[in-house]
Amino acid sequence: MKQVKNIGIAAMALFLAGCDDIKFNGNMNVLEQITFSQSQGKTVVVAPGQFDTKVTLSGNNSKKKIKFEIKNADPATEVKLEFDKNINIGETFTITAAQLKQNFDLAGTMATKVERSPEYSSYESCTYQYPQTVCRGGSTKSSDEAVAAEVSEFAAVAAVETPEASQPEMVDDSRNHPYPGSYNVPPPHYTPVCHTVWVNRPGQRYVRYFIETTLRDIDASFVQAGRNLGSFKGHSKQNETIYTYQSDCR
Repeated sequence: MKQVKNIGIAAMALFLAGCDDIKFNGNMNVLEQITFSQSQGKTVVVAPGQFDTKVTLSGNNSKKKIKFEIKNADPATEVKLEFDKNINIGETFTITAAQLKQNFDLAGTMATKVERSPEYSSYESCTYQYPQTVCRGGSTKSSDEAVAAEVSEFAAVAAVETPEASQPEMVDDSRNHPYPGSYNVPPPHYTPVCHTVWVNRPGQRYVRYFIETTLRDIDASFVQAGRNLGSFKGHSKQNETIYTYQSDCR
C-alpha cells in the first residue's frame, strides 16, 4: 500500500530552494491583457485567451525564477520572472509587484503530497575498477622517463574493457637471441618496467529501493490593483528512486 504524506509550509519553502527544477503542465487563462517586463528593457504582451502553458520553477544562490512557455503562438511565447532567493514560498503565497519588478502581484496556493511505493529489489548494471599490471622493456637511461613513457603508452587501456589480469610473459625469441641457449633474457642495457593501471569493467550489484513520487498542484493569479488579470493552474509529478541498500559492484 502506498504511503501518502501532506507537505506543509516547510516543503513549500523548499520547492524553490534552488535544488531541482520543478515543471508544471497546465492552462493559463488571461482575462485582461498582461504586460510582462523582461530583461534589457523589453516587454512581452499576452492578450486575453486560454492557452496551454508550461511553467518551470528554479533557483540558484542569488535568485529564484519562474519561466512561462505560453502556447499562444508558434513558437510559444516565453516569459521569465525573477525574485530574491530569500523570499519564502508557503502553502499560500503572494509575491508583490515590487519583488517581481512587474506591474502585478503573483498570488496563489500550492498543494503538495508525497507517495512512497513498496520496497523493491533487483540487480542493476554498474562499473568498477580493476588493477592491470603492464610490463615492457625499458631503457636504463632514466627510470622516471621509462615509467612516464609506459604510462603514456597504456593510458588508453583504462577506457576499454581488458581481459583478466595475468602474469606478463616474455616472447620466446631464442632464434634471434644474442645469448644462444638462453630465453627471456633482455639485452644488458634494458630492464623490464612494470606498473599498474586501473581499468573500468562492467559489473552488477544488488539493490533495494523505493520510488518516491511528489505531486504538486498550483493555482496562481496575476493581480493588479485588486483586479484579476488572469491565472495559471498546473500539475507537477516528479519521481525519485531512493536506495535503501546497494551491494558492491562485482
